[in-house]
Amino acid sequence: MNAVPMAVPMAGEVNLKGGWDGVWQAVNAGFPGLPQLLTIIGVILVVGALLKWAWDRRRGGGMGQGSQPLWGALIPGAILCAPGVLFPMLLGLLDWVANICIQLAKTATGT
Repeated sequence: MNAVPMAVPMAGEVNLKGGWDGVWQAVNAGFPGLPQLLTIIGVILVVGALLKWAWDRRRGGGMGQGSQPLWGALIPGAILCAPGVLFPMLLGLLDWVANICIQLAKTATGT
């Protein structure tokens, strides 16, 4: 017995972005200053990492092993800077891909 045709009709539209929007609205309502605080911390991390990288590069370093601290501060800093933009964008892309896969599976199984 093939399990795919039974599982595909149960699959509906994927809406991860909608769920995140609800969570982020609740966070904004409960803690009105939190988005600004996260943005400030994120900007400080990104600017600090870039200044450190530029300083190390000027002193002749910043190559090879010097790039690890750069990425270690840039990625969390970027995530903190834009939870209202970055997460919805990535989740929207994931929704789009998942919904295309579901539609392809439905078309392939004839349901």
